[in-house]
Amino acid sequence: MGDWKSQLADVDDDYLIGIANKGIVKRAYKDKEEGNYKVLSLDAEAEVSVGGEKVIIRMPLGESRCSCPSRSICRHVVLGILALKENAGEEPGQVQPEEGKNILASKLMEEIGAYPDALLCRTLGSRHLQGILEQKKASRIPPITYASVITVELAEMGQTVKLLSPLEHSSCTCHRKDLCVHKAAALLWCKLEKEMSRAEELEGEGGLGEPSFDKGQIKEAARQMKSFLEELIHTGLARVSPDVTDQMERFATISHNAGLAEFEGYFRALQDSYGNYFARKASFCTKTLMEQFSRLYRRAELLLGAESDKEIAGLAGEFKAEYFPAGTLELTGIAVEHFESQTGYEGETVYFLEENAKEWYTYTWARPVFYEDAKRRGRQERARAPWGVPLSLEDMAGARMKLTGARCDSRGRLSASQETKGELQGSRGKEKRLYVKDLGGWYYRDFGKLFTERIGNRKVSWLKKREDGKRETELVFLRPAFCQKAFFSETEQKLYMSLYDEKGKEVVIEAAYSKKEAWGIRYLERIKEENHPCFLGKIYLREGRIRMYPVAVFEKGEVLEDENDG
Repeated sequence: MGDWKSQLADVDDDYLIGIANKGIVKRAYKDKEEGNYKVLSLDAEAEVSVGGEKVIIRMPLGESRCSCPSRSICRHVVLGILALKENAGEEPGQVQPEEGKNILASKLMEEIGAYPDALLCRTLGSRHLQGILEQKKASRIPPITYASVITVELAEMGQTVKLLSPLEHSSCTCHRKDLCVHKAAALLWCKLEKEMSRAEELEGEGGLGEPSFDKGQIKEAARQMKSFLEELIHTGLARVSPDVTDQMERFATISHNAGLAEFEGYFRALQDSYGNYFARKASFCTKTLMEQFSRLYRRAELLLGAESDKEIAGLAGEFKAEYFPAGTLELTGIAVEHFESQTGYEGETVYFLEENAKEWYTYTWARPVFYEDAKRRGRQERARAPWGVPLSLEDMAGARMKLTGARCDSRGRLSASQETKGELQGSRGKEKRLYVKDLGGWYYRDFGKLFTERIGNRKVSWLKKREDGKRETELVFLRPAFCQKAFFSETEQKLYMSLYDEKGKEVVIEAAYSKKEAWGIRYLERIKEENHPCFLGKIYLREGRIRMYPVAVFEKGEVLEDENDG
């Protein structure tokens, strides 16, 4: 019995629940009270009689079998194990944590550490692996309970995994016996948390970020783009024919068919600028046109010289963002912005602040309008909120909601996935007030600090507006000490307004005129110098001055320093 005693010394109730389940273990203890069991033999395999059934106990215990019809670890097998422990003079379920329990836990961690990363990455695939790496970067680690059985709660996948030694006897609530994607995720999470694996080394596994391209098609498209742009610059702006916009539309279509998302957008933006030039619109800017032209030409050159799929992918961009699990989010709707992009889309973007992490998230509803006549475009039917929330998109500003199973991309853009469920928690308050303590580090009264934290340390390549993979949303709340009355430039068709902090540092409000934003411009023009509203907007640096594109303006009393204000 000595050998069986040592082998069973580290088997506790957690382990038994791991190879069976809590209900079966509880039933086995109840059957034990009846005493209808007997240990028959103790050899390489132990034989135990349990009721009218014959149980064979083997090591590892997950391979034990019973004469009953059950194909898994049944109550008879669990009772047989309890009977052997009792024969060895142990009280079932009572194991010294420093001895037995730690032996199994240590052995299990050794097996997890030795499990090959390559196999886990292949099982997970690119999408799930990238999701785990994104969660790890954001420090969103699932709940993991370490004991003789390691329990990993994969809320984003909707499954619970129990890892036990040997690993092939681990279980998952999806009921698959082999290495399922959930078990692979659980193993990888344990390795990442215990620093047995490094996220940086896993980036190259599983074929991440390297889609396959038709290189012949890509090279031909790049050659045609480069030739077209060279001809365009030789012709000059004054002599160019209005039908050049049709040729740009053709190149946008070529880019789309070749999987070159960034190039499609660049050609549509260039088409829009040339359209403004031919229409003699005040919003046309030669400098902007040349920046677009130069960026597109240089990228076409780089595309022509790209050799690997990875190089092409870096230039091509993505048509559809890759969404990853974000867990449960507590969101407060802050503002809704209508947009008309140069790339041929219009719609609304809702901006949310996450209450716990104090991070920005967005949801965008957009529709293509590049084939529509601009004169026929009208206000569309009010879009509905996603996630089953009973609101219109516009009413989400001011609402508080809880998202379960949320998914977002690396820039904080939320997916409208049907798997995500939204629960309305109410509004920000009867008067829809915001308190500075809830705004994290996004509220500024010191514009020098604003520059240091949000602009001064940022390096952006001229080839792309954002190369660093960080979130594109850089909304901030600005509370000026005083402001100058806004004025509208008829020649530029833009509104300008200067905001100043207590030290006299300036931020310039800048908004281009459009029919959709005419009401906002009229509102800003009515703000008087003695009024000190709080501005929400996107900041950027141009010509040595901090500028803001306004998204919303909160009047006095809507954004409070503390709950005693107002």
